[in-house]
Amino acid sequence: MSVTEPRAVFDAFLEALNRADTAALERLVHPDFTDVYPQSGERIRGYDNLRAIIDNYPGGYVAGGIDRVVGSEDRWVVTPSFTVQRIEGAGDTFTGVQRGRYPDGSDWHIVTIAEIRDGRVWRVQSFFAQAFEPPAWRSAWV
Repeated sequence: MSVTEPRAVFDAFLEALNRADTAALERLVHPDFTDVYPQSGERIRGYDNLRAIIDNYPGGYVAGGIDRVVGSEDRWVVTPSFTVQRIEGAGDTFTGVQRGRYPDGSDWHIVTIAEIRDGRVWRVQSFFAQAFEPPAWRSAWV
């Protein structure tokens, strides 16, 4: 399958990540692919390192399929292990908002900002935030 439209490339990239489809990821990531995790300072360079992270995921990477797709312009995709809640963007820059459950049972929110170059995912920034209980002091306003 040849995917070249930037939005379709990003959609396919998130789907391949959720399925742990490393063959698709190899076709979708740019030769100069980089994923930066600003919170930890980590920088994943290249497909081989991305694949190694998937292959060495603690407890094994639980890949999920797409359960449903709703909408037209913005797409909502649900998977068993990670949930892509929203994908937005234009031109060559897109943002995906996901929820994920990690092997320890904790729930996290993940924001992925990606730039597409030459029909492939080139630069990514991934932000992770663990779910938390709201503080009591805000309860009167929410």
